[in-house]
Amino acid sequence: MNLLPHWPWQPPSHRLLILLVAAWGIFSTPLSSAEPAPKLKVLTSFLPMYCLTAQVAGDLAEVENLLPANVGPHDYQFAPRDVRKLSSAQIFVVNGLGIEDWLAKALKAAKGTKPMTVVEATAGLTKADLITSVPHIHLPGERGHDHGTGPNPHTWLDPRLAAHAVTNILVALQKADQKNAAAYAMNAAQAVARLHQLDEEIGLALGPYHGSRIVTYHHAFPYFTRRYGLALIGVIEEVPNVEPSPKYLAALLKVIREKEVKAIFTEPQFSAKLAQRISRDTKVPVAELDTLETGPLKPTAYEEGLRRNLNMLLKHLGK
Repeated sequence: MNLLPHWPWQPPSHRLLILLVAAWGIFSTPLSSAEPAPKLKVLTSFLPMYCLTAQVAGDLAEVENLLPANVGPHDYQFAPRDVRKLSSAQIFVVNGLGIEDWLAKALKAAKGTKPMTVVEATAGLTKADLITSVPHIHLPGERGHDHGTGPNPHTWLDPRLAAHAVTNILVALQKADQKNAAAYAMNAAQAVARLHQLDEEIGLALGPYHGSRIVTYHHAFPYFTRRYGLALIGVIEEVPNVEPSPKYLAALLKVIREKEVKAIFTEPQFSAKLAQRISRDTKVPVAELDTLETGPLKPTAYEEGLRRNLNMLLKHLGK
């Protein structure tokens, strides 16, 4: 704010210039030798947690991700070198719901260091929010099937549930760093507003394709398909990294043909060879949807990834 009178500017006199320089020296000199308080140190587990946390933290806290940018939570193997990151963090933000199955080992390794708060981004979600059953291709003669032992953990692929995660992250940061509570709240409000805008954008774009049938590589997209009214009729690998049996593949091909599936979607973290073979057999196009478990560690990577997925869906559902 300019506190000087609004008269035409003139060069300062020599004496005034000396006074201004002296005043600058006084006010630019630290009043004490004490260093500013260190920033809150926050660790996140994998990409979506990093993106959401970094947006709430802004430049008020230091946010570091445990996993490398190209490693997903399913593939991660906790190593002793990672203890340094854990031991320096005051808050550790994880997704929860079992996707970080290495978490107990990691926390045990860090035991004995300074106290750390573990925040589950999915904490507080209701049974209605969570998905516990997944589409299953029933095989001839099959009696009964185990649809899983717990909720599907890929909640972040629904932006509304990502907004819930932002709220949990906000509460943890405010509690640990109360002097910046209001600034964290402002950052979180902006992040939630962007997520709501993204949700509306995706919903409007996919509205004309409500009920379109798709197949994905794994059971990673049920929250996304539920939110936007797509019909997920099956997956290529029911268990990640376990190739389906010929019997299962035959049943899947039959369903793809009978249900008039629009597209088969692979994931960038896995080979597309099997999906391409199915595509040749069924004449159904194959494309790629990203689970957003890996990628560049930047705050906007999550939103950019969902928009890429939207563009890929629009490209293939309209055919």
